[in-house]
Amino acid sequence: MPPAPSDIRALVQAYLLRHPAEHAVVDALLAVLDAEGDPTCRTTMPAHITCSAVVVNRDRRVLHVLHRASGLVLVPGGHVEPTDRTLLAAAVREVGEETGIKPGDLCLTPLLSIPVDIDYHDIDARPEQGEPAHRHYDLRFAFYLAEEQPDLVLQDEKIAGAQWRPFAEVSSPTLRAKLLASGLDGQPQPVNASALLFDDAGRYLLHLRDNYADIWEPGSFALPGGGSEPEDETLEDTVRRELGEEVPDLVVPVLEPFAVEQATGADGLCVLIQVFAGRWNGDPDRLRLTEGVLLRWFPPEMLHRLRLSPSTRDLVLRHAAQRTAVLGDDHPDEWRDAMAQGVQLAADLAQAVSAPGPRAGGVPRLAVAADASEIARLRSELILSEPLDEDWLAICRDHLAARLVPGGNARAYVVDAPEGGLAACALALIDAVLPAPRYPKGLAARIQAVATVPAYRRRGYAQAALTALLAHLEGDGVTLYELHASDDSAPLYAALGFESDPGLMRMTRVPAPAHAPAHGTCPAPDPGSTAKRTTTG
Repeated sequence: MPPAPSDIRALVQAYLLRHPAEHAVVDALLAVLDAEGDPTCRTTMPAHITCSAVVVNRDRRVLHVLHRASGLVLVPGGHVEPTDRTLLAAAVREVGEETGIKPGDLCLTPLLSIPVDIDYHDIDARPEQGEPAHRHYDLRFAFYLAEEQPDLVLQDEKIAGAQWRPFAEVSSPTLRAKLLASGLDGQPQPVNASALLFDDAGRYLLHLRDNYADIWEPGSFALPGGGSEPEDETLEDTVRRELGEEVPDLVVPVLEPFAVEQATGADGLCVLIQVFAGRWNGDPDRLRLTEGVLLRWFPPEMLHRLRLSPSTRDLVLRHAAQRTAVLGDDHPDEWRDAMAQGVQLAADLAQAVSAPGPRAGGVPRLAVAADASEIARLRSELILSEPLDEDWLAICRDHLAARLVPGGNARAYVVDAPEGGLAACALALIDAVLPAPRYPKGLAARIQAVATVPAYRRRGYAQAALTALLAHLEGDGVTLYELHASDDSAPLYAALGFESDPGLMRMTRVPAPAHAPAHGTCPAPDPGSTAKRTTTG
């Protein structure tokens, strides 16, 4: 879907704030936005919008290309396509098509996503193509090269050559004047800022983003933060403004620069991010959240279970390792040792998840709604030993899928089979119970569907999945666990700290069939069924 006229108008108004003397040109463009038709479509007459990319290298030279058809030397650019989400994205696509420069080779300048120049030029009629004379309003966006200058792969049918020209020799007079006055130096610098927030327990605050395709890292855990706006005087202003927009009640007194990270933005551009670290001890559930899905504390050893970019995971582990190293005498040896072990475990697990080959295949991952069908099948085949009733499986699948979502009451970890499907799984349903001294938070987990496909047994897959599940549940605040153990599976649970608790009385009741006695006598247990035992840990 092409950019909306309202979004283009906002972009043009931001340009006017920087160049208030250009109303004569810009007012005519605003009139195009008010007219009928799509202002970015090449068939919209008598005027439409085009976009160009002003690529500046480390020597403050600007990329120009020689067009075969016109013989003109211009910065790369052209018409907006229906697939271009923004005008800036159109400029990025055009420079890629004409010169082979990839989006990841580019990054934003301090001008951000506001055009460095808006110019117009009249196009002669082309009767052979059915085009009348018309006008192009060209919005030009500035980019730096993210790394060293890449080799160019020119679009041979349209482009005859390329040049890197100094600012004083830029072909467009209006663009030349803007660049000479801009202060752009070709040196990439951060234009985004994020907050790495930690508490005294060694946990880190992560933000689950909305799962919208047009945002950065959709559906992933990330650090709070975002891109600079023109009104931000410093990057600390940026991160504090972003925190205020996302979590209005979150106040962090001190934020200190920690690192500059490199990431890939929603348009594929390279993005440099200034990361600020700050200490905050509080309950994120008490905060208003105006963007995203949730905020949650996570210890470093749980990061490998989250949908999290490798760069963010490495950043948190690096900060955690540095904190452990400088704790000194402020904390007991046991605390520092536990922190160090947790950081090392997190690093090992992150490496295992990313490592190729069979080792990675046995690493459990957090299940999602799409795994519900496989989990239901394993439970039916391997635990209940029931024939595969498709109607029942559909009911169970839908039940699980509705709960294996953020905010749902089901948690599961699974191990993928190399040929597809699941090799093992461990599932829990979380219930609220009345608090008691043994489980003060009033959260209980019923462990179900711990199963391994026969071909993958005796490899530790079920234990790995269950271990990951228990650690996740502890992070959720669960302190009471309940399960039914067969004689064969009891040693596995015992190894993980479960004990039989004869003090718990457990009875079951199912609705009586229509032909049952009026008093609803409970049927005797089937002596051939899987042995059941209630255990707590």
